[in-house]
Amino acid sequence: MNLKTARSMLVPAITLALLSTQVWSAPRVGQQPALHEQQQIGDSIMLPTPNLAQAKFEDSKAVGGPYRYGVQVAVSTNMKSGRWTRLDDGRMRWSMSVIAPEATSLDFHFSKLALPKGSLLRIVGEGDGNERKIQADEVRGGEFWTPYVLGEKARIEIDVDARLAGRVVAELASATHGYRGLFERTQEKSGSCNVDTICPAGDTWRDQIDSVGHYTFSSGGSSYVCTGTLIGNTTRDTTPYFLTANHCVSTATVAGTIVVYWNYQSSTCRTPGSASSGTSLSKSIATHSQSGTTLVSTNAASDFALLRLNSNVPSGANPYWSGWDATGTAPTSAVGIHHPAGHEKRIAVENNALTVSGYSGAAGTSHWRVNDWDAGTTEGGSSGSGLWNQNKRLVGQLHGGSAACGNDLSDYYGRLSVSWAGGGSNATRLSNWLSPSGVTTLDGYRGGTTGNVAPTANYTFTTSGLTATFTDSSSDSDGTIASRSWNFGDGTTSTATSPSKTYTTGGTYNVALTVTDNGGLTNTRTQSVTVTASGGGGTTLTNGVAATNLGAATGASLNYTMVVPAGASNLRFATTGGTGDLDMYVKFGSAPTDTVYDCRPYASGNAETCNIATAQAGTYYVRLKAYSTFAGVSLTGSYTTGGAGGAQTYSNGTDVTIGDNTTVNSPIAVSGRSGNAPSNASVTVAIVHTYQGDLKVDLVAPDGTLYNIHNRTGGGTDNINKTVTLNLSTEALNGTWNLRVNDNASGDTGYINSWSVTF
Repeated sequence: MNLKTARSMLVPAITLALLSTQVWSAPRVGQQPALHEQQQIGDSIMLPTPNLAQAKFEDSKAVGGPYRYGVQVAVSTNMKSGRWTRLDDGRMRWSMSVIAPEATSLDFHFSKLALPKGSLLRIVGEGDGNERKIQADEVRGGEFWTPYVLGEKARIEIDVDARLAGRVVAELASATHGYRGLFERTQEKSGSCNVDTICPAGDTWRDQIDSVGHYTFSSGGSSYVCTGTLIGNTTRDTTPYFLTANHCVSTATVAGTIVVYWNYQSSTCRTPGSASSGTSLSKSIATHSQSGTTLVSTNAASDFALLRLNSNVPSGANPYWSGWDATGTAPTSAVGIHHPAGHEKRIAVENNALTVSGYSGAAGTSHWRVNDWDAGTTEGGSSGSGLWNQNKRLVGQLHGGSAACGNDLSDYYGRLSVSWAGGGSNATRLSNWLSPSGVTTLDGYRGGTTGNVAPTANYTFTTSGLTATFTDSSSDSDGTIASRSWNFGDGTTSTATSPSKTYTTGGTYNVALTVTDNGGLTNTRTQSVTVTASGGGGTTLTNGVAATNLGAATGASLNYTMVVPAGASNLRFATTGGTGDLDMYVKFGSAPTDTVYDCRPYASGNAETCNIATAQAGTYYVRLKAYSTFAGVSLTGSYTTGGAGGAQTYSNGTDVTIGDNTTVNSPIAVSGRSGNAPSNASVTVAIVHTYQGDLKVDLVAPDGTLYNIHNRTGGGTDNINKTVTLNLSTEALNGTWNLRVNDNASGDTGYINSWSVTF
């Protein structure tokens, strides 16, 4: 945590010199030693011991930057540095031991690492349970940073199919010699006032606790630890965005060195203030880890960095994606969840309102100030950890401060609402990554939660002269409509639920209603609305909705219009009921007259029908002329179409892994529509997979009917990105549609990246 000394967390105050923003540089001791100091005996490498006295002296003077736990030692090894043995099951194992005298932990940087499919990398430390396993598919791009193991000795093992042994590449560039902070040495303690997350203070924060991980990273020859939070986005998918501090990670190079650790926390509540509460658990090790991240956006002003983990969070870590609040409203209370000094996860509680501040009390509005914690504290290693408001939504991440056990000093968190717009570009803000739709609050969710289903926008309307009255009938199958945005087609807008609009001139206007649900997804419905100042335009009919209680005196006329979309069929206009005698005239494109029309039933009474076999897209004009006075008549215009009045696009952007010789499905749920799908539905797929000739891809309709999209063509070409047009006219729109991918060969895998259907 920035501005906290490495010597002690009990500093009572910060001097004026520390009130300015610190710019930290990597300590000198971390510079890598000459390679000739490395010694090899058989398949064991003995590393030189770095100058730990110098390291600790530098730590005692450090007042800026993240918490250092180790220094890097240069290593130069290749496949010849280890040895091969055959296992009982016929596989081959390559292994090599690394010894670093006096180290409390070891982790490694492979400059080149290639693992054939199905192989396993294992880092084995001293003692039971002190082991890390890395599957081949976790290694991407050739360079790899491993999680730590405890102790001064580690054995590196690679198990591989004997036929593929020649493809293994493993070249070490450095090892991190851990010397303090993260592990079990009793002299390296976090503050005893810290509160374990398993304690009662964490009972109502179990979800948020699961979103927090600590991570190690390397820069300038040293290795450090900070804290971060898995953060959700408005699609409510499992994209592994990870929020932390800019002063920990500000470059893509450093982001690539990160290893994140999950579920590193005490299973018992150690009494706050006791000696045991300040000591890390003996031989404890995080149960899940993952390597590699990509820097998405960052900005120093509010000290945020948004990362994307290079692989999905292990399901065994029970991940939770924290929600957030970007409104800037001051929290009435707050909680921080963090890893002090890299130790087990802790919780800090502030029962009072936060205040807006610059960093470290300076003028400005970039930070939240926690005046003093009512329970727990933060320390070095807590940097980047999240701050949640009373509604359990993230409002910031830890930048620095002077809070510690034994004082009532303050901490400062970069405000998420400031990071929202950041520096004004995609690379310096949060908004477009977490909420492209512009929603400013989001509740958290579990990774197993079904992705948010987009809402369905819909509305009806009536017209009278130049005035159109709209009635919203939008729906959301898995939530609520959070907001509405009307565009009346003449440059005016409204956010009312069911507005009324009076136009200045008659004509036909394209009126669009865009609705946004509580998860941030949107949907738009556009219809043509015709209004007239007087005469022939009349009142607009809505498909299937009767205009009732109509009447006119002998010789007078009532005029109506109805807009018919492309693809409509079974167009029908009918009058029923009432007294008297009317004549109905129907014409496409312009108002009918006594002599010019497309349909005139010319029947006695009021029961008249016009059936139009081939409907055109556009406006139909209907005239009801009183042959004799009529009253109490109903007029209905109706047609059938492939959907709920216009094409809509549904998509699923959640990655679905395609394993060897497996069949997987990616679903899209459609609701709130009527009728069948059209004969020209558009389906777009994006599949990442080597050797596309392995794959058969089908669209599965709600009734189980298959429509083929790709059938094992393309040979060795990678990936499938295509759009096809399918005749789905026999299928009901509503229901669950699936993209089904069947892998028919071994040796190549991939994933469904996204797909969409428009109908």
